[in-house]
Amino acid sequence: MGKVLIFCLAISGFSVAWSSPIGLNYSLQAIGGNKEVCMKELGCFAITDDFKSVFHRPINVLPHDRATINTKLLLFTRKNPKEAHLLVASDKSSLSESHFNPEWGTKFIVHGFMDSELYGPWMVQMKDEFLMHGDYNVIVVDWSGGNKPPYYQATSNTRVVAAEIALVVQALEKYMGAKREEIHIIGHSLGGHIAGYAGARLKTLGRITGCDPAEPYFQNMPPSVRLDATDADYVDVIHSDATDILFIGFGMSHPVGHVDFFPNNGRNQPGCKTDKFKSFITEGLNEGARRFASCNHQRSLDFFHHSINYRKVVPVGYECTSWKDFLDGKCAECGPDTKRCAVMGIRADEYKEFRNTSVQHMMYLKTSGTKPYWLYHYQINVKLFKPKTSHKDVKGTLDVTLFGSKGDELFHVQNDAVDFYHGARYQYLVTTDKELGEIKSVSFEWYSASKNPIDIIRKPKLYVEYITVIPMNEIEKSPRNMTNRAFCAKPDNGIIPKTIATLHRDSKCLH
Repeated sequence: MGKVLIFCLAISGFSVAWSSPIGLNYSLQAIGGNKEVCMKELGCFAITDDFKSVFHRPINVLPHDRATINTKLLLFTRKNPKEAHLLVASDKSSLSESHFNPEWGTKFIVHGFMDSELYGPWMVQMKDEFLMHGDYNVIVVDWSGGNKPPYYQATSNTRVVAAEIALVVQALEKYMGAKREEIHIIGHSLGGHIAGYAGARLKTLGRITGCDPAEPYFQNMPPSVRLDATDADYVDVIHSDATDILFIGFGMSHPVGHVDFFPNNGRNQPGCKTDKFKSFITEGLNEGARRFASCNHQRSLDFFHHSINYRKVVPVGYECTSWKDFLDGKCAECGPDTKRCAVMGIRADEYKEFRNTSVQHMMYLKTSGTKPYWLYHYQINVKLFKPKTSHKDVKGTLDVTLFGSKGDELFHVQNDAVDFYHGARYQYLVTTDKELGEIKSVSFEWYSASKNPIDIIRKPKLYVEYITVIPMNEIEKSPRNMTNRAFCAKPDNGIIPKTIATLHRDSKCLH
């Protein structure tokens, strides 16, 4: 039989274990003799070659029947914000007697594995956020009849759910004047791939937001099997649990949309270590169980939820070659056309003009571990001066304090000792949850890491020419306007260690 590979698939807080012998024959992948099932109104579902993979999708089954999956599409509007109205594609009166308004935007909310409209309070909360935001038709999709273990069966059922969604969209077009180009599906985990299947059926769906699309059975599979950028006119994705499934990560690590956001590198979300236990007290038993098992996976929903109505801080992501380069402050420019940055969450569609299904854009940003999660980002550039007289480069660490109109903050921008070469530039990314307002002045202090005993007596000096502070929570064309963002020093005056030097705002030192 060969070796046996064991996986534990724990999506949305619940797990199911299965085993498969390495080298499993394709002919054994379809459990049962049938390879196709047809359903009235929905069409046929077959196990085609693109759904088969020994390593990535080792067990394939046909979906359950419609009655078992029991997909419910529940409409909420500002006219019926609490009482759901069931939409049935084959029942014209269920549409015409509803409060659906084709003049309003339409939002579908789709859950994933082992979730439901009743169990998952996040769907109700997100619905309420949308109705607070504006006039919307919010349709919550409950497919809890078909999302139970085993996981491979739930993945198969997703195609039927997508067909049900597409059928209702077509009915809304026919009887209510809806336009699929104006429909937005937000799908979590398996719900992200359901959105993809629905979009593939509808061809011209407006927008899909994938909230941490499920990795098991979808990653490394062809676009026909998973969410991809061709499934809607615009596809944006938030990755929050992108660790490989073998290391207990439930979300995809590969970019699959027109723009993919990787907050905190898409993994190990801040606050999740404490949330696992605290949520039992603050959120109750059900939500506590969900957070305990899959806090990182759920965080993508938290991010989208808090992007809808919280406007104090804008969660701007920046395109970068790597997470490390982003943390090193190397990616703080939006580019001359602003294509290198985008707003994560509800405003991600502002990036739509730059969409290209053949080019993927990975955006990075940091968040905190507490609601509303957004952080103020700043890029700090330190330009060292190279004096004409003899000088010696130094080694040490650096602290920078920003003094703003609404608050001050000290940043340890250089925690590990580095060599400071005079005449060079040093870039840093700093974040805070504190609103600083307009930066009025800057101070810095450095600490020598020299092990030369002579330096204790002669005290080495660091020569700083200027420091620039660039706020990153706004989209701005490059090159940035540096007015009021430069702080000049007296470069000829070297600063000895453990001495605070204050720089005042003046753009003259940039010229």
